[in-house]
Amino acid sequence: MTSCFDIVEEIDLKSNGSGAIKVTVNLSKSRTKVSSLMKLDKVDGLKIPSERDIRSEISKITTTLKKTNGISNVHSSLDFTNYIAVVSCDFRNINALNTFVKTLSAQFKTSLSDYSIYSYDAKSKTLSRTYKYNSAGQKELNKLKPENQKSLQNAYFTYIYRFEHTVATQKNSLAKVSSNKKAVMLKANVLDIVNGKANLSNTITLN
Repeated sequence: MTSCFDIVEEIDLKSNGSGAIKVTVNLSKSRTKVSSLMKLDKVDGLKIPSERDIRSEISKITTTLKKTNGISNVHSSLDFTNYIAVVSCDFRNINALNTFVKTLSAQFKTSLSDYSIYSYDAKSKTLSRTYKYNSAGQKELNKLKPENQKSLQNAYFTYIYRFEHTVATQKNSLAKVSSNKKAVMLKANVLDIVNGKANLSNTITLN
């Protein structure tokens, strides 16, 4: 419910299907507004989490991930001056990456694991992200006042996938391949994602 924020998902994938993921939620551009919001109990009927609540949730996520098979090197950080949260870990294979998504989904009681699933074929060097639109986000959005909905026009979700080999093809028209051909980036407006206007699916084949 802030005017500007960024969610960035970064995955570094090795040829054998292992790798690392880092998810960053950055509200620094709206830190003044966020600071004011966190002094409130609710906005448009939605509960505003306290600093203590947020620290507790991140601690639970970190603890759960450290106990998860295929997940290692788990780290998290919270910056309540600039309002930036980061969770990162290494994954042994693509199944462990999907487990990471499911863990976040379960902790935050969302449907992340229902609409975003990864697969990787080491033989063909192909990474796929299967994305299904979920209307739950739009229902939550509709609970906000029009001015608060409009404020999300400057909120963005970005994913960046980096590889050991160069990219031969990628199938999402919103995504771009880096100049060195070893990364793919997609940046989409959060409102477009919530309203079903942006598709995050992609199939990336490496050389």
